[in-house]
Amino acid sequence: MEIRPTHTRRQALGILLGTGGWLSANGAEPTPPVRLAISESLVADVNLTDARAAMQIWLKRIEADLNLAVQFEPKIFEPTEEILRRVRGGTVDTVALNVVEYRQVAGFLDPSHIIAESGAGGTERYLLLVNRKSGIQHLADLRKRRLSILKSPKMCVADAWLATILDEAHCGLAEAFFGTIAVETKVSRVVLPTFFGQTDACLTSQQGFETMCELNPQVGKDLVAVATSAPMVVTFYVYHRNYRGVSRERFAKVYSDLPNSPAGRQLSVLFQFDALVVKDTASLAPALAVLDSAERIRERNGVRK
Repeated sequence: MEIRPTHTRRQALGILLGTGGWLSANGAEPTPPVRLAISESLVADVNLTDARAAMQIWLKRIEADLNLAVQFEPKIFEPTEEILRRVRGGTVDTVALNVVEYRQVAGFLDPSHIIAESGAGGTERYLLLVNRKSGIQHLADLRKRRLSILKSPKMCVADAWLATILDEAHCGLAEAFFGTIAVETKVSRVVLPTFFGQTDACLTSQQGFETMCELNPQVGKDLVAVATSAPMVVTFYVYHRNYRGVSRERFAKVYSDLPNSPAGRQLSVLFQFDALVVKDTASLAPALAVLDSAERIRERNGVRK
């Protein structure tokens, strides 16, 4: 089935969301669509209605401009369980997911092409912040204190990282070490209570903290990190190991060209990234090492996931 100029917008969208065959550029030979799956874990702090609309517009633009058909579920974003099932079953060609999900199905995926954010935005650092006026200088000083943790797509490795630094400092498990642990979905709700002394420490992203400092420079002066993670790639696109379709390289190029189209720019604004580039599995090593270490700590302490 081919989208023609005479189709209405609704018909075009219906075709885009369909599962039928697609024609190549000359209209003669069928070209299988790229089967795309996107994990819900990547859009936890994004309005799903806006995200779905942006993805639909962008994917439609791909088909119209590059004759690259993409097949995806009508709801677009799928829960982790469905993402893992589809990867294991080989019913997806490329998938967008986080590194925690990737680790569970890494054997089914091709590590040679990791499509992730470029530049400084392509990695995430975690910060454990305290107010310099509190007298807290070391991790051990936080025993029985109040901790607030940011929950967002890029904070998916934060709990594991916290477990590793507590273990290295011989502080035990987070649940027993801290007096209270609160989880918030907004950076301001973890950073500002620490700034005002309502909590003793917060675990947040460096990018989020820098944004708060831009809004209020005094935040950057009063809050200091007692621990900082290594930079980690935590969200990305990756191909299934069995996918060798003719559209593979074209699909990667589509992502590298995102800033050059209005639909692509809308997508990057919504999901807060500048551009995507192709990397390899070495880029995932820091995050995977943290997850492996945290798993060993859980096993040693008899803690189930």
